[in-house]
Amino acid sequence: MSAVLDRRAPTARAVAQVIESQVAPVGTFTVLRALPFRDRHSVGPWVFLDHFGPFLAKPGKDGVGPHPHAGIETVTYLLSGRNEHRDSAGHAGEVSALGAQWMTSGSGIVHAERPLVRDESERTMHGIQLWTSLPRLLKSMAPRYQRIDAESIPAITSAGATVRVIAGRHGATQGPADILMPTLLWHVTIAPGAAFEAAIPAGFEVGAYVIGGEGTFGAEGGVRAGRGKLVVWEDAGETLHVAQAGTAPLELMVLGGARAEGPLVFHGPFVMNSVEQVRAAEIAYRTGRMGSLEEA
Repeated sequence: MSAVLDRRAPTARAVAQVIESQVAPVGTFTVLRALPFRDRHSVGPWVFLDHFGPFLAKPGKDGVGPHPHAGIETVTYLLSGRNEHRDSAGHAGEVSALGAQWMTSGSGIVHAERPLVRDESERTMHGIQLWTSLPRLLKSMAPRYQRIDAESIPAITSAGATVRVIAGRHGATQGPADILMPTLLWHVTIAPGAAFEAAIPAGFEVGAYVIGGEGTFGAEGGVRAGRGKLVVWEDAGETLHVAQAGTAPLELMVLGGARAEGPLVFHGPFVMNSVEQVRAAEIAYRTGRMGSLEEA
């Protein structure tokens, strides 16, 4: 008996929600914060999204001084400028435009980030910071750090859309980030008049934050969204569809993955699964068990 081929077209996911980011202070500047939101605390494992800049960096003044994290990973992706990372586990690194800093806080770490200006081309700071919530069994893992240079991030261009695969997989292309859970993180740029479509694994939650430009999301005649909006797709369906809807390029940060393991307990720089874990992280920080880091 011969097998019957499934010739139906993949179904495009519909849009479930559009989140309007809010202005929030961070260190010496303000950001647009899209996650967490009042009725949406995560998209896959991603639990935090800040969009900072563009602003002119003031070396020695701007930045975020030493502060703790536990239970999460922090990811800083630069669109322009240069960023320095230091932490209490002895890691240090710099990345420039289109590179990323990826820190796993695990059981607890103290870190600091600040802009650096090596030449005038790096004076404008612009980027995205995100956090993942680590799986339950990895909340207490040892901290680690990944410096991801722009040159190591593969870029695929097709039909007017360019995808830089930072983490996870896009088609046959794997991103350089060493990930600890099923996840994806793509920087997507869509030229005027073009559209972007991508297959998504079953079970992945997916969203797209609009860095700049305007697009329509979902099937034909979908939802329109512009800068500062986080579009979250429904779970049902096999592909994402985004069409450029303006005269300038549409720039997106596409993020998603397997659902975050809950419950999620947010307390400042800690994201844990219980109040008891949060209290333990606070005690570890106050008693110096996360190490220390002096101001630069």
